[in-house]
Amino acid sequence: MKKNIIISAILIASSFITLNSCKKKAEDADGETQSVVDNSICEQQFMAIAPVVNEKGINQAGIKKTTSCDSWTILGAVSGTNTPNVSSDTIVNANGYYQNGPVSFLLDYGTGCISFDGLSFKSGIIKITTAKRWSAFNNIVTIELQTYKVNNVTYTGQVRISKPDSVTFSMEIVNGHCTNGSWNIDYAGNKTIKQMAGFNTKNNESDDVIAITGNSSGVNREGKAFTTNITSALTKKSNCKWITSGTLDLTPEGFKTRTVDYGAGNCDDDATYTVNGQTIAFKLK
Repeated sequence: MKKNIIISAILIASSFITLNSCKKKAEDADGETQSVVDNSICEQQFMAIAPVVNEKGINQAGIKKTTSCDSWTILGAVSGTNTPNVSSDTIVNANGYYQNGPVSFLLDYGTGCISFDGLSFKSGIIKITTAKRWSAFNNIVTIELQTYKVNNVTYTGQVRISKPDSVTFSMEIVNGHCTNGSWNIDYAGNKTIKQMAGFNTKNNESDDVIAITGNSSGVNREGKAFTTNITSALTKKSNCKWITSGTLDLTPEGFKTRTVDYGAGNCDDDATYTVNGQTIAFKLK
């Protein structure tokens, strides 16, 4: 009898050890990568929009027309009776206001062209509405993505930008949406973008480098909500499709916070995230 009791005790203890071991392994093997990937898909393209608008559109003298595969169309005054003079390269009065502003413009990529990173094929339209020239500080510029597509992903939503100084953008993404037709991602956030390189080549976006801080939230393609907070500024180069360095904390619904590391600056789609003491590699696509 005593022997049976001892054996039973050993079996019960063993079962607890096995259950705890399985539980620990399940926790350690947190493989929820979808939120990490989906946040990156949306973030790296939404963050690239402000510098593109800055380089394409806006110089100290006003809107400049471009001759590359994209083109500017001046839609005219949102209010007022006169349309800006579309035959002039510079559409601005001496007081710093566009003629009869607020004014809207279209940045049209048409049927598409390869971006400076050599990997991103852009098409569609970005609409920009502003009351003042881009160089005016604390002026809110509203950007609407209309049929805007990068490679096989369509990006929609509204981006609101203001400049507190000559190299910084305050950026709000409202109702952001990313889709390739078979999956859908919702994305929103508040970011600060600081230009780190490319200041002196205002009509050339290929040498731009920006640093990104702030937070975002979204719903991944599986319907799972997530939030993020950048802990070390993210670096995005115009001539690279991906974010190349920096870290952020990302918390998917129902999972622990994981730290995403975008690397040491190389232009590649490699990144890692760390959760439960384990570091897991993943691709930014």
